[in-house]
Amino acid sequence: MPDSKPPISFLPSDVDNMKDEEILELRPKAPRVRAEYGVQRLTPGTVAKASQDMDEDVSDASEANALNLVFSKTNIPVPRVRRVIKREWDYLIVSDYIKGPLLVDVWSTYSIWKKVCVAFTLRRYVRQLRQLKASPTTPPGPIGVDGPRQCESPIFGQIQSRRGPFSSYAELSSFFNERAIMGYNADKLPEDHPSRKQRFDDSEALVLTHQDINPRNIIAGEDGRLWMIDWGWAGYYPPWFEYVAMQRQLQNEEVGGYYHKYWDLLIPFVCGPYFAQEKRLSLMSMGLYYS
Repeated sequence: MPDSKPPISFLPSDVDNMKDEEILELRPKAPRVRAEYGVQRLTPGTVAKASQDMDEDVSDASEANALNLVFSKTNIPVPRVRRVIKREWDYLIVSDYIKGPLLVDVWSTYSIWKKVCVAFTLRRYVRQLRQLKASPTTPPGPIGVDGPRQCESPIFGQIQSRRGPFSSYAELSSFFNERAIMGYNADKLPEDHPSRKQRFDDSEALVLTHQDINPRNIIAGEDGRLWMIDWGWAGYYPPWFEYVAMQRQLQNEEVGGYYHKYWDLLIPFVCGPYFAQEKRLSLMSMGLYYS
């Protein structure tokens, strides 16, 4: 499957000449792209969704920032952001409408070979994301100009998925190391257990991470490309977060009654086999139940 940047991304949009007020007036009557999603078909060529930033009064929308970064620095097909409009409590992100079904709707029709091709494509995408490294002074989490922001990730636990903000990589590491001790104590793990000697893996630089790669967030475009959408959880995190996040999202899909045959086998190939990091998170899971 090709993953070069499609020429259509550089074409004008049908909202380019509209005022913000005109765009906002379209939203109340705009149909949803899918009934269960909050994304609306604003115009024939655009969709709109509300930003998901957890912090109040932020100066920009982190999801739009992530999309703009990926669009400008990689060959990963992503919807181009056309407008970001400040509202009372959030931002409205207007981006290109991508024609094609979601991967979740066609996965069962794919041959094994085509599923393998999807895996190779996603592997290339993840590798490109990992080339987008945070600077030494950039805090973990969502991308923004206001400094550290609250982080949302399936890595932080099923009960409370929002944590932070973390001012530095070291602070993120300390959080998980402290939670590990809390989890081990809650499980009454012996003091001489080998797990108590392990520490949060911060051996690699923070990289741009999608954190929600699953068949519901990939469009099988009519142009033959796989388009990555829904970057609301994206931010700078350790590379292994992508692997664990894919595993957690797969579990959530299965709980919801969905089964994507062979998807589980593809995750280590797409993201790298971070088995040890996932195991450690599982052992410390009780520590993440606490607020």
